[in-house]
Amino acid sequence: MSERDHQTDVEGTEANNQADPELEYLQQLIKDNEFLQRENLLLEAYLAKIDFSKIGFDFEEESGAKKKKGGKKGKVEVKKELMSKLNDDEKNDLVSLEIELVQAEVEQLKKAGDKDIDDIKTLMEEVDMRIAETKKDTYEFKRDIIIGAENPRSGKIAGEKMIRFMEEKLRQKDTIIEKLRLKNSTIKAQIGKMEHMLAHKEEMGEVLHLVDFDQLKIENQQYLEKIEERNQELLRLKLSTSRTVQVLNSLKSQLSSLVALGAHQRKTIMVRKDELARFDVDVVAVSEERTTAEKTARRLKDEQEDIDNPCIMDYIQLKHTVMELDKHAHDWKRKIELLQMEHKRTRQVLKSLTAVGGYGATQQPGGGAVTGGVSQASGLGRQTSNRSFKN
Repeated sequence: MSERDHQTDVEGTEANNQADPELEYLQQLIKDNEFLQRENLLLEAYLAKIDFSKIGFDFEEESGAKKKKGGKKGKVEVKKELMSKLNDDEKNDLVSLEIELVQAEVEQLKKAGDKDIDDIKTLMEEVDMRIAETKKDTYEFKRDIIIGAENPRSGKIAGEKMIRFMEEKLRQKDTIIEKLRLKNSTIKAQIGKMEHMLAHKEEMGEVLHLVDFDQLKIENQQYLEKIEERNQELLRLKLSTSRTVQVLNSLKSQLSSLVALGAHQRKTIMVRKDELARFDVDVVAVSEERTTAEKTARRLKDEQEDIDNPCIMDYIQLKHTVMELDKHAHDWKRKIELLQMEHKRTRQVLKSLTAVGGYGATQQPGGGAVTGGVSQASGLGRQTSNRSFKN
């Protein structure tokens, strides 16, 4: 079959379809059926939403009265009434009522949706606030307990600091609860006052319109944004305050360690001063003993030289005495040298401690006494050494 023949058959079929009145009637019936189905669906939706119990009661009464009057004839009339169609005005009224009902449902759904959105926003704000509070509590717990309350020797957390931290948190929660309770009572009082004012306005005919509510919503949103900004600023200030407190605590710990070191240095200086004073006294005593021994030795030597012809026993005794005295003199010289060395070492240690500790005559009230003690001790040591060299 050629293309021309196929096109001819199609044109013939279309011509037959256009010329067939039964097919047109069938298509019109299908359209009418669809229109009636839509009408039936609309009527079913309308009947499902309205209260037709009273209508059904009246209908039953009317149908019963007609049955009593006419018998079979009444039955035929009831069937005709049941099968009667709605006119255009009734259909228009029915469609208008259905549109109003649908619009009312849509408005209710919008209100319910707005309320759900507000509730969800409130819950989200509460969750964000709780997350921020949880982060803050976690940071403070880590700062004050895990790091601050740890014993550097044992590595354990001090229980007293933990208890104080929890008690402080409980006190803060009690304070917040009290504030919220007062705020709740204040808001309840404001709500009661607003309800009283609204009732009074309704009585006076001054009911608020939708525009007023929109304006109040806009103002509320602006105030909420300002409150959020203030809360963010408050959170930043709290974080900066916590960092400042942390730096202050570290500086306080350094200051306490330096004060303890200064006290230890002062005690060391006092001990060295006492030792130096004792060494000075020992040096003076040993110098005096040395002088006495040297005088005795010279006197004995002079006596030995003045004797012309001593006897053998006297000579032996004097020789023995001289040897003993020489031995004692040698021992005393050795002691004096050791004491002088110890004196020099102690004076050098004292000078080094005074230079390292930074406690001079201008820094400490007792600094002048320390400097004077050192100068007196050095002067006394020089006098003793000069006297020993002269002897």
